[in-house]
Amino acid sequence: MDTEAPRTHTHKAYTDADGGRWCEVYLDTYRLPSGTETVRHRIRVGGGRTGVVVLARRGDDILLVHQWRPTVGRWAWELPRGFGETDPVSDALRELVEEAGLVGSAAVAVAYLDIDSGLLENEVAVVEVSVQGDAPLRPGTVDDGEIAAARWWSPHEIAKAIRAGELRDGFTLAALGAVGAARG
Repeated sequence: MDTEAPRTHTHKAYTDADGGRWCEVYLDTYRLPSGTETVRHRIRVGGGRTGVVVLARRGDDILLVHQWRPTVGRWAWELPRGFGETDPVSDALRELVEEAGLVGSAAVAVAYLDIDSGLLENEVAVVEVSVQGDAPLRPGTVDDGEIAAARWWSPHEIAKAIRAGELRDGFTLAALGAVGAARG
């Protein structure tokens, strides 16, 4: 059921030291259909540009990277990702080089996600990329130390890790589901 969008009053609550290049937090005040007024947070990352999740394939295998995620206090295996600088395909190819040292080809955006429609303003493109041959993985080729490891996972290993609760990153699970549904 479509309803009229509520009138919203927005207040910028926080801008990072780069003037919003990385993150801005807004407080939106609006009236719910019940008549109750509410306030919600909204986050804009990277100036609102489209983010990217990279589903890199080598045959049937899928590339995952391993990195520390302080927000949840644990190491996470996940698809390479980042917030946009240019367009989703170019950003995906750049992230693949930065996070795993790999050059991809035949990149195509296969889905667009609202990864957390209650908090994150940015849409995120799922970009499928082919990687040919046996190029060595060189995790964290950018000297930021973000990526600790990278490896190819078979579909069976991914399914097993999901069932065991070892692969639980929301960007990764949403991207895998979207690509699976698109292939359908």
